[in-house]
Amino acid sequence: MKWKYIGNRTGDATKGEQYIVEADELTELYMKEMPYPQFVNVYVVQPPSPRKNFMTMKVGDIIKICNPYYEMAYYSHPGFVPVKE
Repeated sequence: MKWKYIGNRTGDATKGEQYIVEADELTELYMKEMPYPQFVNVYVVQPPSPRKNFMTMKVGDIIKICNPYYEMAYYSHPGFVPVKE
């Protein structure tokens, strides 16, 4: 599943940066089964605007984020939005 990730609390993204990230199948299963905020590695599908940070994240890079399933269940303002394909 692809996620729109807004850097706000934890992980490698700076506050306010917006990424579209995707996890592989095994990571996706791992995230669904974990009942606590575990960090996971995901692939960058779409990095933030290159005008803001043209030297850091690129498509295909791996970044660390907090478990999106946990955030959506336990926070009132999660930093993740599922992206419809």
